[in-house]
Formats: sequence, C-alpha cells, structure tokens
Amino acid sequence: MVFKELKGSIILLVVVILFVIAASYIVTQIDYNKKEELVLEKNEIEEKILFTTLRKGYKEIAIINIDGSNEKIITNNSYNDEQADWSPDNSKIVFISNRTGNKEIYIMNINGKDVKQLTNLKTSLDYPAWSPDGQKIAFSAWHNERKDIYTIDTDGTNLQKLTAADYKIHNEYPTWSPDGKKIVFRSDKGINADIYIMDRDGSNLEKLIEKSFFDGGYADWSYDGEKIVFTTHIDGNKEIFMAEVDGSNLRRITNNNLYEGYPSFSPDGKKIAFIKYDNRFLRRKYAEIHIMDLSDNKTKRVTENLYQDNYPKWSN
Repeated sequence: MVFKELKGSIILLVVVILFVIAASYIVTQIDYNKKEELVLEKNEIEEKILFTTLRKGYKEIAIINIDGSNEKIITNNSYNDEQADWSPDNSKIVFISNRTGNKEIYIMNINGKDVKQLTNLKTSLDYPAWSPDGQKIAFSAWHNERKDIYTIDTDGTNLQKLTAADYKIHNEYPTWSPDGKKIVFRSDKGINADIYIMDRDGSNLEKLIEKSFFDGGYADWSYDGEKIVFTTHIDGNKEIFMAEVDGSNLRRITNNNLYEGYPSFSPDGKKIAFIKYDNRFLRRKYAEIHIMDLSDNKTKRVTENLYQDNYPKWSN
C-alpha cells in the first residue's frame, strides 16, 4: 500500500515538473517574440550579417541576409572557426580558428576559399577587427596571465602591441573608428570593466564612460563616427547601451530580463544587429541573431534554430 502511494506521488511529481517546463517554454516564446514587428526596406534585403554558429559540436562561420533568408555555412570542418569580421569591400573575412591547436587569425574569401593563416603567435587570440583602410587587423591576445590589444598588417608583418595590461587584466574587443584613426575597446583595469578609446598606435587613452554602475563589454562604432553602442552588465543581466563618442548622452537601448549583447551597427546607423537569449531558469538557452530599429526599438529575429548563434557583424 505504501509502495503504491509512493509510486503515485512520484508520477504526480513528474507530471507537475513536465507541466512547469512546458508552460515555461511557452511563456519564453511569448516573451522572446513580443517585439517581432520590424519591417525592412527593399534596399536593405541584400545586406548581410556574418556570425558564428555552434553546430555538431564545432563553431562555424555563417552568413545570412538580414531578413533571415539565404543562410550559408562558410566553414564546415572539425575545428572551431569564429568571431569573423568583414574586409572593407566585403570580399574577404578575418576570423579566429584553432586549426593549429591555438586560436590564431586567418583570412579567407567570403565563399570560404583561399584560406590563409595570418598569425602564428602560439597563444590564444580573440576578436579580430579589419581596419577601414584594409591594411591592418586589430585583435586581443593572451600572454603571461594578461590580455592586450595588438595590430598586424594583413600580410602578417609589422606586429605591434598597443596596450600594456597589468597581471590578470584584460584589454579586449577592439573596434576601429570609421576613419581608422582610433580604436574602442574594453578593459577591466579599473574597479569595473570600462569602455576606452585610444589612437591607432595606442596613445591618447581615454575612458568613455564614468559611471559607478557601469561594467562594459563589446562595443561597436557607428559609420558616421558619432556614436558607440556597447554591451554592459547591469541589474544582473546583459543589456545594450549607446552614447556619443565623447561619452555624453548615455542611453539604454534594451531593458528586459533577457541576455542581449554583441551589437553591430548597420551602415546607415539606423539599426543594430545583436544576440538575444533567455538565460532564466527553465527558459530557452539558444542565442539567436536579432536586428533592432533604433528609432523605435522594434526588433526582428534573423536566425531561428536550435543552435548557438553569436558575434554578428553587419556587412559594410
């Protein structure tokens, strides 16, 4: 009798748990899609987004139209290829790969052909960014328990270190200004992680934002050179903020209980691509690419699958 009662209680508990999971998933989909209202102009349909997608246990480089059509996997191998950026004319991409065992920088054509290894530093490199003049790649690299920003010419020569991190300090996420004269990046050398701007040779370092709540992350520069959009950790979550290039007019772009980050400006500066996922308990865990109209904050999902899609980069 006791066994039957225990068995019945266990079955009831399982049913309740399954109901909670199902209800939570449905609520997640409602929350996740509640702003899917953005309408694209006809002349925007051919614009594309590069991104990293985690499939079959490996990270691959993918490309997709901003309306979500014509998705193509550019790399397809048993290595981790990620964090891609466009060349100024959109004909090539620079990316990170662990094909040699370390995370090094590679360049290839947009169709995935003519792959060339750019670096052989035998350490872990991240976040390559192609300069607007097409001559240099900025990136971050680990060395001696610290992380710094470097540049290298696109032929693999002229390696230059731009920052000098102290022990266990991370300088990362470099992005070029549209005129190629400055670089914006993240550093945690202060009490919080902050967004900094420096000249392309590492001089004239300035902190962008002076706020006690601020914990900055990945940043991108608008094509007119006037604004910077970035990720920050606030209220226990990742959100997107925007400010003028001098740090003024700080405003919050996203404000909800979802994880939103890695923003990338459209060429006209009117929209951003970014990732979004729900990291709450029993909620959808798959990161997807979205775009937002900055005039009204309406959003549209670009990717919709059961993979992790990350690091979006809008075509130039």
